[in-house]
Amino acid sequence: MKKALLAGLLLLYPLVVYFGLQFSEPALVGGVFAVVLLLRHWLVKDSKATIPHFHVMTISGLGLLLFATFANSELALKFYPVVINSCFLAVFAYSLYKPPSVVEIIAGKFETLDAHGKKYTRAVTKVWCGFFIINGVIATATVFHPDPKVWLTYNGLISYLLMGLVMAIELIIRKWQKAKNKANEMAD
Repeated sequence: MKKALLAGLLLLYPLVVYFGLQFSEPALVGGVFAVVLLLRHWLVKDSKATIPHFHVMTISGLGLLLFATFANSELALKFYPVVINSCFLAVFAYSLYKPPSVVEIIAGKFETLDAHGKKYTRAVTKVWCGFFIINGVIATATVFHPDPKVWLTYNGLISYLLMGLVMAIELIIRKWQKAKNKANEMAD
């Protein structure tokens, strides 16, 4: 329950930052989220151990939040989604260089992957890398947009919807691919 609450708070980051900055200083908002991030890291340590370099996100996010706190920087707070997105890109891309890929690790928790499955998860990891590049560029542009609602709308809603869309499309393609591979095996 505590893990889910802390994860939920991190997902609500853009909303809390947007409204938090209307009623308090960036230092307070940054400090609160630095504590939330540390608590989540300590409570969820074991599940992250299977994905190499996942701690890069915690370290980078914490560094930025501490900077935002001590510099009382609204701009630094707005860069948090960009930094986390960049960390995801780095971890996913590095896993292509040094396998297994992140998607293969995650999929391997739910099923045994054959050669087709490993090739497929590698391709999905590349798709996610492309997503993180595009998402990062857009998230960066919203940081500098004069209307803070644009930052909130993209980073607190649209980017999550896009992630969900990529996951849904991938699920459909995966089911289709599995059926195709099974049909090919039966034909052989």
